[in-house]
Amino acid sequence: MRPNASESRTWLALTIRCGPIVVAALLLSLAGLNLAEEARAVADAGADQPFISRAEARQQGLVTVRAATLTDDESKHYFGASLADQGIQTVWVSVDNAGDSALRFLPIVTDATYFSAAEVEELLGAWWRGSTNASIARSQMPEVIPQKQTVTGFVFTHREGGLKLLQIALQSSSDEFLFRFIQPIGGTTYAIEGVDFGKIYPPGMIEDVDIAKLRKKLENLPCCTTDKSGERNGDPLNIVIVGRGIDSLFSFISRGWKLDEPFDIHSVYRTIRAFLFRSEYLNAPVSPLYVFGREQDVALQKARNTVSLRNHLRLWLAPFTVAGLQVWVGQISRDIGIKLTTQSWYLTTHRISPAVDQDRFYLLQDLTMSGAVSRFGFVPGVNASAMPNPRVNLTGDPYLTDGLRLVVFLGALRRPFEHVEFLDWEHARP
Repeated sequence: MRPNASESRTWLALTIRCGPIVVAALLLSLAGLNLAEEARAVADAGADQPFISRAEARQQGLVTVRAATLTDDESKHYFGASLADQGIQTVWVSVDNAGDSALRFLPIVTDATYFSAAEVEELLGAWWRGSTNASIARSQMPEVIPQKQTVTGFVFTHREGGLKLLQIALQSSSDEFLFRFIQPIGGTTYAIEGVDFGKIYPPGMIEDVDIAKLRKKLENLPCCTTDKSGERNGDPLNIVIVGRGIDSLFSFISRGWKLDEPFDIHSVYRTIRAFLFRSEYLNAPVSPLYVFGREQDVALQKARNTVSLRNHLRLWLAPFTVAGLQVWVGQISRDIGIKLTTQSWYLTTHRISPAVDQDRFYLLQDLTMSGAVSRFGFVPGVNASAMPNPRVNLTGDPYLTDGLRLVVFLGALRRPFEHVEFLDWEHARP
């Protein structure tokens, strides 16, 4: 029983006005007559499948989710065709719904541009191979998980390497559930994999502070990143992220930010090749800058269709927490081109836009759109830079700023914009 065109427009209007929880309840009611069909249990792959045996489990109340990211070989073996050749990475999901309400699975949270089973079939030309076609069609994770049932299936996501930051979202008529997994996978290595976060600071060194002391500590931080010697200033430290450890990265990943590859001769070669052919490089390396005596712990970027253009940021874990939440100090800027330089052995570097406050504002908008921002504010500390004598970074690019750094608190639950709290510390100029 499916809605007609008029009903579809009604659902859209309701989504805009009432929010996802209310609409989820209505959709679940509409689907009531078809739960058996929608929750068609996928044929169990069998306990001998290695991806099932290594699946990780998360539980919230009466809902338990298990998930595993398949390797390219496992995916090819199970489906009888190479999904990796089409840029597809398969995720196996099991949802045990022990509650009294049906759940709706939201694959768009797992991957904003996920592949449908029909799309995978077309990419593989699978209708010419009946058995493969059938296994893909039957294997997609159902949209509805009935109460008191366990349902398994696959989500067809975009192929990544190194680490898979995976989110599984479910809705009932009254609740939202979000499960997060960080799973190592083969292929591309990301720079973050070389960081042992547990050993950055020795035991007892990290100080937990209250919100007032946090403000003072952030104001007293250095203005800028530096070179390795610490003698020359680079880009301004204009952002602070407060959240629960590595979980903070999910808010970025959900908005299309990508982790960077290690900065080595191989990634430099790929950067130069992308520059010469004006092609994209979504995980291009980020040159090292230094805070707290070490290069960045995490780098993220949003690349455009050429390697010369991207929005990128670097983050360093600070030696203090606030109410048990980790504090990340960082800088964000927008690359607007590539230029030659004698400041590095590879003789090229990105040129940044001078309007770094606009990039700071972009990040605030982006994270707010993720629904993860619980509060934000601004503190001084960067020092103002203006024409006609702007400050410059390590490669001589000028930048302009009002001298404030953005502080963003991230939470685990989605929060609408009107419920985001503003910390009335400093006011950024319009």
